[in-house]
Amino acid sequence: MLALVVLIAAVVFVVYVLYVVFWSTSGAQETGHSIAHFFVDSPDDEDSVPQHFSRDKYCTNYNEPGKQLLILFGTEYGFSEEVAKKLFDRLSEDAYQKLSLQPRVLNASNFEKLDLIQEQLMLCVFSTTGDGVPPTDAYSFIEFLNSSSHAPSLDHLHFSVLALGDSNYPHYCKCGRNLDSKLQELGGRRLYRRVDIDQEDWPSIEGWMEGLLERVVELDLRTELDYLDLSSTGDETGHGRTRPFMAPMTVKYPLTVMNTPLDKETLHAEFDLTGSELTYTSGDALGIYPLNNPPEVDALLSALHCGEDCEVLVPSVCYSPRPEGEHMSLREALLRYYDLKTVRPDLVKAVVGEASDPGEREKGDRLLVDGLSRHNLALAQYLSEREVVDVLRDFPSSSLPLPRLLSLLRTLQPRYYSIASSPQKDPSKVAVCAAVLRYTVMGRPCTGVCTTYLQDRMTAGDSCPVFISQNPDFRLPASGSTPVIMIGPGTGIAPFRAFIQERVLMKASGANVFYFGCRHKDKDFLYKDELEQWVSEGLLELRAAFSRDQPNKLYVQNLISEDGKQIWQLIESGAHIYVCGDAKSMAGDVHSVLLQVFMQHGELSEAEAENYMQTLEENARYQRDVWVT
Repeated sequence: MLALVVLIAAVVFVVYVLYVVFWSTSGAQETGHSIAHFFVDSPDDEDSVPQHFSRDKYCTNYNEPGKQLLILFGTEYGFSEEVAKKLFDRLSEDAYQKLSLQPRVLNASNFEKLDLIQEQLMLCVFSTTGDGVPPTDAYSFIEFLNSSSHAPSLDHLHFSVLALGDSNYPHYCKCGRNLDSKLQELGGRRLYRRVDIDQEDWPSIEGWMEGLLERVVELDLRTELDYLDLSSTGDETGHGRTRPFMAPMTVKYPLTVMNTPLDKETLHAEFDLTGSELTYTSGDALGIYPLNNPPEVDALLSALHCGEDCEVLVPSVCYSPRPEGEHMSLREALLRYYDLKTVRPDLVKAVVGEASDPGEREKGDRLLVDGLSRHNLALAQYLSEREVVDVLRDFPSSSLPLPRLLSLLRTLQPRYYSIASSPQKDPSKVAVCAAVLRYTVMGRPCTGVCTTYLQDRMTAGDSCPVFISQNPDFRLPASGSTPVIMIGPGTGIAPFRAFIQERVLMKASGANVFYFGCRHKDKDFLYKDELEQWVSEGLLELRAAFSRDQPNKLYVQNLISEDGKQIWQLIESGAHIYVCGDAKSMAGDVHSVLLQVFMQHGELSEAEAENYMQTLEENARYQRDVWVT
């Protein structure tokens, strides 16, 4: 009788599974190439949902005694946070839990919750932003450590630092390097060596984690009850990066004239901050969360073989306010929260690993034969020419489950634009100027995510999520009598429009000298009328280089060289120098020509000129707001 009951139960179970697989409406509409696709939306199948979707485990409080360790991250764009949570996931695996380890992950912006005297092990993941400055979230923590009156002795603390950066910038990984030195200076004991990461080099990140974890398990940490309360650390009380303000766009107009597809396309846009309680200072940036281009989202849905009504769990990475409920449409998730442009190497590996076609597997294996590091030149070339949809089209037989694929996509990050208006003029209004990006990939027309969102899909009256990103290392001098030299070609003009507005409104007596550059005077001379009005009123000395308006190209660095004597005299009289724009070429070229000015007109040796420049920088008289395009 028992055997008969078991047999009947088994038959019923098989019939139920067949019904779900072959007749379920949601399953039939979501299927791709494998049965795994039928189960991507099941909230009860925890194994099918990667760690990427968990919401509150990173804010867990421990109620039992254990061996606590702190994972502290400082982030501007979110990547340091992603790495820190990956490390948390590793330390939450069974092998480490058996050791009673209790990892906690914390944004450095919440450092006041910490009692460093009670911490035993601190693992730091810190990025460097702009011209070698700490991320906004970490600024106060770094200042605290550098304060001789507040920083505690850390001779009881073990630590390790992962420094994230971009070698295209001159002060590569500076924040992480300085943090590593400071922790040692305060008495901390380095558990594992600092590793500097160039961009998103995951193999090197994994290497640091592996070496670090070997040392962690050897460390004799005391067992105690955790003092740290993480229950409220994820909630911003005001508007910020994780809780942006829905600001209406009030003004939008073109700044350039386009006669051919090769002409520059640049826009001016203004947003209303009324009711947000957001404040800003000239020199700050506006963070904008864009939406992906709907046709590009639809193309990805097609490649995934997913219909409009396919649903997924609400991702943990979304900013506030979160969508209601546990699920949302896949289309909306792709539209708002996932980066469809940047392909991670491990996504290619995962897609190739699930390909059933032998030819596709062979092609993928050739790409991956030298691993996932940036030293794999074939893979690097492939990634530079692909977006996410292209990878799926290259390997159409792949049956990578949807939750796994989503976990391998980057989060759609906010875009940052130097604010092109002064709060002294109107603190409730904030302006940006943006160069619209359009390009082709594999012969297919593509668009910049945020710039075309602003240009093509937003009109006056529409709202989008924004926040203020402070830039305390790019500030006007305290005294209006101090001369300022501003160098900003192209959209690098943005903060200097704000600076000039403010200096004019405050009736600053110091000279305002501005070096601007663009291709053509009659096509992309940004804010031409405003600048010329200031010049006519004697409020601005403008030096403009129009690179394509004469046989020999002319750039701002050529004008700086021509004006070397005047520039040297201004600097010697106390002038502050500001540079804004492209870090890859322009900022370096300007830096070099300034050194030449110091050597020629200050009669300094090369070493003396370098020291002179360093002194200017240390005294906040040489400030740069630069980026890599």
